Order: sequence, then C-alpha cells, then structure tokens
Amino acid sequence: MADQCALRLMRELKQFSESDDVETPAIDIEYKDTNIRELHALIVGPPETPYALGFYQFLIKIPSEYPERPPIVTLQTTNYGRTRFGPNLYATGKVCLSILGTWRGQSNEQWSPVLGLETVLRSIQSLLASKPYNLEPGFENDNDEGRIELYNAKIHHENLRLTVISPLEKAYGINPAPAGLEPSQGAFLGAGAAHSNPFLDTYKRRFLWYLESYKMAIQQGLENEKAPVGHSFYHMPFEHEGNVMAGNWDYKDLKTRLEVLEKRIMKETNDWPIRGCTLAQTDHTLAASLRAQLAQIMHHITERTKGMVGLELVDDNPFLWRLTYYGRPMTLYDGGVLKIKIFISPNHPAEQPRVILETPLYHVRVSSQNVLIYLPLRADEMARHVDGILNSLEEDKPPVNPLMTVHPEASALCWGSQEQQRQYSRKLRRSVAATLDRANEATYLIGTCDREWDGEKKMGHLWLKNHQPVRDTIPGE
Repeated sequence: MADQCALRLMRELKQFSESDDVETPAIDIEYKDTNIRELHALIVGPPETPYALGFYQFLIKIPSEYPERPPIVTLQTTNYGRTRFGPNLYATGKVCLSILGTWRGQSNEQWSPVLGLETVLRSIQSLLASKPYNLEPGFENDNDEGRIELYNAKIHHENLRLTVISPLEKAYGINPAPAGLEPSQGAFLGAGAAHSNPFLDTYKRRFLWYLESYKMAIQQGLENEKAPVGHSFYHMPFEHEGNVMAGNWDYKDLKTRLEVLEKRIMKETNDWPIRGCTLAQTDHTLAASLRAQLAQIMHHITERTKGMVGLELVDDNPFLWRLTYYGRPMTLYDGGVLKIKIFISPNHPAEQPRVILETPLYHVRVSSQNVLIYLPLRADEMARHVDGILNSLEEDKPPVNPLMTVHPEASALCWGSQEQQRQYSRKLRRSVAATLDRANEATYLIGTCDREWDGEKKMGHLWLKNHQPVRDTIPGE
C-alpha cells in the first residue's frame, strides 16, 4: 500500500507542476524529496473576497492507505491557535470539509479514490469565499446583510494583519512572538512560524507585487465607518469561546506597519548586489555561474530578438543585471527604450530575483512602485527568468487574471469597455514615449563630450544606430 501511495502521489505532483495553472499563482506546494507524504501548501486568497491576496498555509499529511483514505489537512495560519478564519477554518487548525471526512455531507460529497490532491486544494480554496458567513451550516440562506458585511470586514482586517503583515514582521524580527507562545507549538504557529516558513520568499516577492492592492485595502478600511479604531470585532452567532475571530479595528496601525515592511524589503533587495559583490571578489561559484549564464543568454537573445534586447552587468556585478528592451516597430512599444534591473540574491535560486523598472511604465504587469510581475518556467535558470520578463511585457492582450496584475488602475482600464481599453493604450504609449525622451537625453549627453582620436582632442558625436552607439564623423577628419 505504501508503494502504491508513493507512486500515485508522485504522479499527481508531477501533473500538478505541469498543469496550465502553473501560470496562475493561486496555489503552491512544497515538500522534501525524502518525505513526499508530508506536504506544505500555500493558497493565495482570491481577489474580490475578504481573503484577497492573503497567504494561507496548510500542512497536508498523506496516509499510507492513500488514495483509499483522504489526506489529513491542518490549517497553519491560525494566529497561534487563536483565530478562526471562517466557518470551515477553525482556530485549532481543523479544516471542515466533507471530502476530508471532517464534516458530514451527501454521499456524492464524500472522499473517493478517484479524487486527488488537486481536488482537495481546489475545495479548500473555495472556502475562501466572497461571503463566508453563508458557509456556516444553518446560515446558507441567511440574508442578514449587516452581519455578512461585519463578518467580511473583520476577515478583511485580519487577512491583512495576520496573513500578510505579521509573517513578514516575524521574518525580519520586527515584532516578537506573543508572550508564552513558543515555536515548538507546531501546527498552530500560523503567522509565528516565519523562521521555518517554506514560502517566505514567495511572501516577499508577492508583497512587492501586490503592495498597491494592500494599500488600497487599508485605505478602504480607514474609510469604513463600521471599523472605528480601537473598537472590538462583532462576534457571529456561530463563533464561540476558543474558536472565534476576536480583535480590534486599527487600520492606522496596519498602514504604518505596511510602510515599514515596504522599506525593509526594498532595502533587502538593494543589499543583494552589495552582498553579492563581496562573494564575487572571492570567486564564489554562484558569481561565476551568473557571469557564464549572462554571456550565454546574451548570445542567444541577441540572435533571437535581432538586437532588440540588451543584457549587461551593472558595475560588473553578477548579482545586478540590466535588461534594455527596445520597442518593436508596429507595437505599443515602438520607439521606446525600457531599462530594467534584475536583482539576484546571493541565495539564488532559493530566493528568486526581483525585477524593477528604471523607466516607469503604465502596464498591468508593472506596479506603481515599478515592480514587474512575471513567472519563470524554471526558478533555477536565469534564462527562464529573462524569458518570463519579456513574455510579461510583450503580451499584447493579457488574459484576465487578477493574481497576475499589480496595477489596479491599469487593470480596470485594460479589461474595461472599449473606450477604457483605448485609454489604457494611450496611457501605455505615453509612458513608452517618456522612456524614449530619457534615452535621447542620455544620448545627447554622450554626443556632446570631447573625445580624443589619433592623439588630438576634438568634438565628437555618439549616436544610437540600430540600438548600438557608434562614432559620428569628426569635424576636420
């Protein structure tokens, strides 16, 4: 049975990793090859719900009788076993779901060997609903809009506080664990388990991706008259002592904490090249590998794009790359010159690169902080990261995918009415034109420099021709 379980599980994990949903970053799975029957899953809260863009972790243990018996699933995002995140997501970590055997249901809702891990994860994802109040048995048809709104409101607050802000604060040592709660408490650590969080790098990258959405959510909370600072959350009829979402409204505090984290993560990003430079000076293996990868990528990309993409080290530092993208003719990027910095961690590939545009761009894939969202097909190959960056930029009509958009205003226009779509194109074109103006300014400065040729100092000119700097004719030559 154990062999059958392992074979079935390996097949399912392979299918999951190769599915189309790899490009939809809603669910992530981590496990050790030495024990594939103990899995960690991360589910990102669906947009347009009170769980939007929150990070919910689950521990999944696969019994040796699998698939005859269902997986055993425990919610780890519980605020040290003190917070109930929904009618089916208990403070104890219990996930109440009929296919898991943790809730009674109709015969067609019970576990069956034909079901699998992906079905379990999708079912759990469905619990992060737009109206979780109505998931409580007996309240399915309750239309008390007041209670529904209040329940959503407090989940909205704690979603930001406990699943986004607190785990990152713990990782950076900004906020200590509550008194009396030790890391040995295992499954109920929730936000406090940041030091052993297998998804910590994912948290950080997505924090940068979704930062504008988090800021908008906090502003929405500040403007909500039903969330006055210092007032306690309202308890729902189905909540009881020991299994409740208790707390107080304080969006002002969340705003301050979010700003601190933004500065901290950006500082860490900018520190990567500094730390990496030290490694490079000692001929570190990773530094040498990155240099070799850049040379190989540049060779292939020059041929493939006919010189429309350039790639170089910034200050000869293998941990900081600059990608220069010259807009293709007859596209919205025509004539533009985008400069993009790729920050590479000294812990690469355990920590994935962070990509920031030097030239602002009005684009659904580029945040207001100039952070680009993209997904590489393989995290350990820099060539795949470069491909992912180019694919993210060049997608003319990106499909509607709220988890892959990081500029809420641009997204609303891009997928709005025809007039809104035209407005999006105009804004994108204007931002592209601005990149060309900056490039021309730089070219002009180069072109007016005095140069020495053949031992004689003369006024020379450098111009961009086919995207390559060339010397113009020197007067008097």
